[in-house]
Amino acid sequence: MRAVYLWAIGLLLGLAGCRHEPPAPPPPPLPDPACYPPGYHFAFLETDTQIFRQGATIRVTPTANVAPAGTQALPLSCTSDWSVTGPATLSPDRTRLTIDPDAEPGATVSIGFVHAGKPVSARLTVIGRDSVVLTGRRSQQRMEGCEIPDKVGELEFYPGNRFAVTFMPFETYQDYWGTYEFDPAGGRLALKVEGGNFVPPGLDLEGRAELEAGRLVLRDMFLGSRAGYPARGSCTYYF
Repeated sequence: MRAVYLWAIGLLLGLAGCRHEPPAPPPPPLPDPACYPPGYHFAFLETDTQIFRQGATIRVTPTANVAPAGTQALPLSCTSDWSVTGPATLSPDRTRLTIDPDAEPGATVSIGFVHAGKPVSARLTVIGRDSVVLTGRRSQQRMEGCEIPDKVGELEFYPGNRFAVTFMPFETYQDYWGTYEFDPAGGRLALKVEGGNFVPPGLDLEGRAELEAGRLVLRDMFLGSRAGYPARGSCTYYF
């Protein structure tokens, strides 16, 4: 009897030793790399202009800030809950924002979406259809009145009355930069160089700024040449 008892105890212990533990839960799924690209920091809304005129249509793109100091467009499928307040309308495909033609200059438009459960928004200020506004980045389209072999790749005016000129844009490189004064009523524009990687000779940075068919035109100015050529004639730039 004692042998049977010991055999039963051994059998139970053996069965206990063969007991299977429940499987470990699967690891959480990795974030979608399209929505969280490598080096992801945060999301923001990018626009193709910083000048928001009455009646204008602006391209909008949800964008990720990624390391090191880069950006990457986010698929619309990574966003949700888009909203617009103010005198503007978002296109059904959420790629274009149209400012109302009769929006009051100075009115604010807010546009936003949700990414990764966090709200992302931007605030735009409407300006008049024909107002001369310098803020923004532009590339030279053509030139009249003088002969210069190379173009201004980027002319950028920043808030706070600062500017920069770059002939051959590459990453964050700029040729020269400084401050400016602008009289919207009379159109007078004066640039003052404060520093640069390359400051061309013979600059003439006082002239006039005006709009023609929505484009910025600079008259009686010479922004220089990457090759160092002097101006021949009175230059008019179309950006």
